[in-house]
Amino acid sequence: MAGPTRPLGSPEIPQVFLPSTLKTGTYSPRLYAAATVRFRDRKRKIEEVAKPVAFLLPLVDAQKKMDWESATPCPVSPAQLLKDAPVAAPYLPLPASAMQLGTFTRWAKNFDRWLARTQKLDVTTETEPPEQVSLSPRRGGVSVDLVAIAWELL
Repeated sequence: MAGPTRPLGSPEIPQVFLPSTLKTGTYSPRLYAAATVRFRDRKRKIEEVAKPVAFLLPLVDAQKKMDWESATPCPVSPAQLLKDAPVAAPYLPLPASAMQLGTFTRWAKNFDRWLARTQKLDVTTETEPPEQVSLSPRRGGVSVDLVAIAWELL
């Protein structure tokens, strides 16, 4: 059941709004996560390449573990997120697990690990002959920029 005001949650957990062109609807909570993934291969003389990424996951009741495999890429960078609601609209409830700092912290750590395991960069070397390679993030190459509750107007 939607309510007229945004659920507050824990003050340590950031809450933001996704930009929207809609003028009406209901705000639905999502988990937003953004990071910069860095790739480099000294052996092949490939200089560091930084790749910004962002993902969204729905927040549902009784969810203690996030399935990052089902995350969808999000075209919105952290700089494009809004601090205030773009329009007045009702809010769906915020699941209890999303209000617990310990659970939220685990979600962020799992996001970091998931990126380190799954992100790849396909490049062609400048060697003779050119070689097509797929790079994984370099050690320590994932920098999480933001993990937050993002309200999406639907």
